[in-house]
Amino acid sequence: MRRPDLSIGTWVSLGFAIAGALLAGVVVLAVTLQGRIAASADAQLEVIGPRAAAAASLESAVLHLSLTARAYALAPEPARMDALQAALRRLEGAAARFAAVPKQGEGTALADRILAAVPPFEKAAVALGTVVATGGDDAAIRAREATLPPMREELLELLRGFSAIQQRHDAGASHTILAYQRDTVRTLVLAFAAVALLLAVTAWVVVTEVRRPAKRLVDAARRLAAGDYSAVAGLEARTAARGPRSELAELARAFAAMAAELRDREERLAAQNEELQAQNEELQSKEEELHGQNEELQVQQEELQAQNEELQSQGEALRASDARLTQLVEALSQADRRKNEFLAVLSHELRNPLAPVLNALTVLDRGDPSGEQGRHARQVIARQVAHLARLVDDLLDVARITQGKIQLRRTHLELGTAVRQAAEDLGSLLEARGLRLALDVPERELWVHADAARIAQVVGNLVQNAAKFTDGGGTVTVAVDATPDGRARIRVRDDGIGMPPEVLERLFQPFVQAEGTLARTRGGLGLGLALVKGLVELHGGTVGAASAGAGRGATFTVELPLDGVPVRAADAAAPRPAAPRRVLVVEDNPDSAETLRDLLELAGHHADIALDGRQALERCRTARPDAIVCDLGLPDMDGYELARTLRADPELSSVLLVALSGYALPDDLARSAQAGFDAHLAKPARFEAIEALLAGAHRQRG
Repeated sequence: MRRPDLSIGTWVSLGFAIAGALLAGVVVLAVTLQGRIAASADAQLEVIGPRAAAAASLESAVLHLSLTARAYALAPEPARMDALQAALRRLEGAAARFAAVPKQGEGTALADRILAAVPPFEKAAVALGTVVATGGDDAAIRAREATLPPMREELLELLRGFSAIQQRHDAGASHTILAYQRDTVRTLVLAFAAVALLLAVTAWVVVTEVRRPAKRLVDAARRLAAGDYSAVAGLEARTAARGPRSELAELARAFAAMAAELRDREERLAAQNEELQAQNEELQSKEEELHGQNEELQVQQEELQAQNEELQSQGEALRASDARLTQLVEALSQADRRKNEFLAVLSHELRNPLAPVLNALTVLDRGDPSGEQGRHARQVIARQVAHLARLVDDLLDVARITQGKIQLRRTHLELGTAVRQAAEDLGSLLEARGLRLALDVPERELWVHADAARIAQVVGNLVQNAAKFTDGGGTVTVAVDATPDGRARIRVRDDGIGMPPEVLERLFQPFVQAEGTLARTRGGLGLGLALVKGLVELHGGTVGAASAGAGRGATFTVELPLDGVPVRAADAAAPRPAAPRRVLVVEDNPDSAETLRDLLELAGHHADIALDGRQALERCRTARPDAIVCDLGLPDMDGYELARTLRADPELSSVLLVALSGYALPDDLARSAQAGFDAHLAKPARFEAIEALLAGAHRQRG
């Protein structure tokens, strides 16, 4: 078969044309496959995004309607009614969007159940709003309100199931896309391999067509160099048959023409030989360069593998981070539920004592204040106000313990005596509830290094807790002894309702009670045991609880480190009654100022009132009081500035200054002392504490 008569340039151009066509085909194939992958991914995203957004929007609307309905039930205000109606419209819109998005597989049936559960939930919310708006009684409101949580939880559970099903479908679609991508990559690799093979064949053909005649030409040249001129004739005859396009034929004719001048051209042939040698070296260097590029490609492949492993580790880290975020969301949800429960309980516990106080004030207003009804009304007010003060004190103590700002006034304390006194102080409370108090205090003295008031608070909280959960006819036992390992132990035991194990695990957390119903027959904020735990741990002790189960009572155990027997100090002198004083009350709340003035005058003192700091300065310069009871949060000049001004005045610097304020943290006490106050009492302060300060000597200044 006759080979084509082509020039070397034509052969090279033909090779490059074939290579370009093959590369263009591969590029077109890659672009086409990439476009199909992108179109498939976009189609999946157009379904996945709206579906997930619709489910999330419906879940948010359900939660929002539940919270709005509950808020309106707690406080039926017009603004909250408008918010409830807006929440209903939001839920309807979310349900419509959810119904409009496409579903797949078993998610379709679950979506139908979700859409079927939305109207009853809306009707329940509307029914609750209607009962509240029409002034229904508490029982009807609670009954309507109780229907919302189960329906809400059912809807949320269905939505979570729907999201899980759709996620599985989405994951399957993602796997399909990934498989399609892998097939595409495999196809491209095969295409590149085929192109490489075809390029190699093309290169081989081109090189063969060029190199074979060139080799014959080289052989002829060598023979010519050796003096064999017949090689030129044979080469000329061979190349003449190739046609006029062959550069080799022209070269053969040139060799024939140069035969006569061979000697003259030997030097040129030598130069050509050197040039060929240089080209050979260049080819070798290029080969070495290609070898280096191959090694570089291997290094890049290893780097890509390392990056792939790093991406896998990052994926695992992201999954771990997602798990942590899920835990944080759950913790925040629990904290939000506990906050809502606490606010509801706090509202309940603050309103309960206010009701009898208002009733008692009405009795005093309409009846005879000096009669039996008036006396009973005053007793009710005193009890309920004391109860409110205890609630506020408990809240402040919990806050101080949490912030680490509570300070203990430790002394050498005989524990048995302190516990006996604290328990006996509550004897009337137990007797009023039909309970019996049993004390088991050893004759041997047990000394501890503790704050007597805080130990009494611990015992009081434990005894009150036992009384709260023990029905009439029961017994509360308080025992004190020493443990075998040398620690003092206090045990408070009752035969009341007991506790299940799940309550014991969280008993000492703030705002936790054994009962969680709306009735709350036992009452309280659930702070008593949290205070006990915090105060005992501040003393370096431990507290625990045990119960054999519901209906079998409970035992609380406190252990404290024992201390050595101290030297007994002489009994403190009994407080002397205060001599009549001129007292100025500085308070911007007129009711507080007037009632304190009345108490001071009933105690025999001469009292006056100033409603701000500047008025107080004028009264001090004209009336010269012996003592000033001053609030800190005054409108124009606060109590600190007033105290500094009085201490800077030589004529008023010796007056007794007593701060009376709701700010009573350690930082507040230090600031008032720095301003010049002689004492700092926290609101609401007992009048006996104010009398004790007035009974002391006048403040001495050097």
